[in-house]
Amino acid sequence: MGMLGRKRQLALCLLLLTTQAWAEEAAPAEGSQPKTVIKLPLKLKPAAPDAHKAEPAKPAAPAAEHKTEAKPAAKAEAKPEAKHAEAKPAEAKPAEAKQAESKPPEKMEPAVKMAPPPAAKNLSEPSPEVHAPVKKRRAAKPKRKVVPAEHGDAHSASEAQQVRGVVDAIVEANARYMKSHDKAYFERFAEHQSPRATVVTCSDSRVQTNAFHGDAVNDLFMVRDIGNQLATAEGSVEYGVRHLHTPLLIIIGHAACGAIKAASGDYGGLEPAIRKELATIDIPKGIDPTNGALLNVNNQVETAIMTFAGEVEGGKLAVLGAFYDFRNDLKQGYGKLVITNLNGETDPAKIREMTRAGQFFKYSFMK
Repeated sequence: MGMLGRKRQLALCLLLLTTQAWAEEAAPAEGSQPKTVIKLPLKLKPAAPDAHKAEPAKPAAPAAEHKTEAKPAAKAEAKPEAKHAEAKPAEAKPAEAKQAESKPPEKMEPAVKMAPPPAAKNLSEPSPEVHAPVKKRRAAKPKRKVVPAEHGDAHSASEAQQVRGVVDAIVEANARYMKSHDKAYFERFAEHQSPRATVVTCSDSRVQTNAFHGDAVNDLFMVRDIGNQLATAEGSVEYGVRHLHTPLLIIIGHAACGAIKAASGDYGGLEPAIRKELATIDIPKGIDPTNGALLNVNNQVETAIMTFAGEVEGGKLAVLGAFYDFRNDLKQGYGKLVITNLNGETDPAKIREMTRAGQFFKYSFMK
């Protein structure tokens, strides 16, 4: 038998097998109603040699299964086409991107034109008026006692007159000060300060520099707190000694000091911030106010010598303690500034001897 005869015989066998399979699928099961079957087009693929022998024939599925599985098959065939359709624009993007990159960037002009710079001003000319920035704050409701209207009005009027009197006095004093000092006076310290002494004294309003210095401007670096102490003003004192390099540190106490009276008694009912500052004043309870003030000055001098030991030992700092006696408690005259401690020495005769000899850098612990 020739090659042509074998091909015809193989085609006839495939046709018989296909016809038999369609007949079995079309045969209805017993006791069931005939159903419509969706026939898919048969696609014949070239069979591999002996392929029909390797896999046994699968039993035909019921007509209902073919009906339900027909739709997914159709979708499965449609998906590759959709992917292929979507892939076309993606292929075109690189070309468009390259073309966009090859174009020069557009020059964007600003939509809003900038205003011309303001005209230069002469800063040497005085400003007619200075306005401080105002920060909006919520108005706090003050807590005050309810008093009769007539008493409240009288008290408010008295306070207003007091404030106005103080402000007027300050403004007038400043005006007189300006008239008595020319431009050259202020130019000496306009750019920097050069004090010769750091002074720690009490915040008491009765203790002012004009009681012991004719003109303290640019000569005394003043540090004030209640009780003329270092503990609550350590940073300020250190700035005067180590940054402004003042060779003299003066601790000034005074007569009738309220901080000394409070520290020597029971101050537990005072405000927390005040109690904190009074707690650093180391004096016995019930001590006489004058003796307490003198003891506090000695304590502050000792603290200063230990705090600035390097400057003290190097002969660069003298520490002096004094008592401003505006009540004549020490019986040396009203308003006298009495030196009570010089570098740890508290004996009055030795202090006088040291000051006369100019031994301000000699300390009591030195031989």
